[in-house]
Amino acid sequence: MVEPPSLTVERPGLLTTVQDAGRRARALGVPEGGAADPVARRLANALVENAAGAAGLEVTLGGPALRFHADALVSLCGAPFEARLDDGPFPLWRAVVVRAGQTLSIFGTPRGARAFLAVRGGLHGQEVFGSRSTDLRSRFGGLEGRALKAGDRLSWSVLPPVTPPHAFVGPDLHTPTGPDLTLRVLATPEATPDLLAALCGPTFTVSGQADRMGVRLGEVVPAPHDPTRVSLPNPPGAVQLPPDGRPILLLSDAGTHGGYTTPLVVARVDLPTLGQLRPGDRVRLRAVTLEAAHAALRRRERALRGVEAALSWWYKGA
Repeated sequence: MVEPPSLTVERPGLLTTVQDAGRRARALGVPEGGAADPVARRLANALVENAAGAAGLEVTLGGPALRFHADALVSLCGAPFEARLDDGPFPLWRAVVVRAGQTLSIFGTPRGARAFLAVRGGLHGQEVFGSRSTDLRSRFGGLEGRALKAGDRLSWSVLPPVTPPHAFVGPDLHTPTGPDLTLRVLATPEATPDLLAALCGPTFTVSGQADRMGVRLGEVVPAPHDPTRVSLPNPPGAVQLPPDGRPILLLSDAGTHGGYTTPLVVARVDLPTLGQLRPGDRVRLRAVTLEAAHAALRRRERALRGVEAALSWWYKGA
């Protein structure tokens, strides 16, 4: 039996996990998961002709060092991480050939929090509820449900060799990164005029309590206390207001239900930006209408599909 191509993790980085497009099992109480910056995930996969939801590595703040044991075509998209292939620079936002024996080292980033590394063929990993995404709290998916550690070995499926395009993704499609960001939000039935004024006016600071489950803001706003409130569904992007008054912006790994007041939800078009928040960033919440949020999402989706179609056309003729 022929072994699939593989790489070895020489340095795991701060938090590197296998992620894909996430799960659709929230009705079972399973968090959605998946890459926190889905735009970076889609573009990285498109650059190497993977399906948009193929599994790759999500890199957080400090990246890994990966030694390849077979030739591979890879791309790294997201926050502007410094990366090197052996002793040379490694460009982001384009497809790059990595030869067997070479080491890709990803270091830190001056802005943003995450990037997505795609390998042509898609990374293998434990599939649970239709996704290979790592759920760190439930400890399933990806590689034993945990972050990478030194000595891990990852493999991927073999696809026919191709000539990669010389194209790169333009900056207009890069997910915005800090330190100053604005997130468009929608009011929920729990929003009152006082809560809207408190949340949508000031600038907040991202606290040190930030992970794949949620980002807690540092400033305090008046929090309503309602002991009769029942637990309600939590979508990614929900803005919770716990009793201490420090808002929490939920991310991909958030639980499916919660008991805190949720007066706002981040518009879907800005969920990738939410996934790039890091401690110390300053963020403002700007209320928009549902129509405006949908229009912005449609514009971004048209642009993304245009790039995906152009890259697919290139590979069909390569």
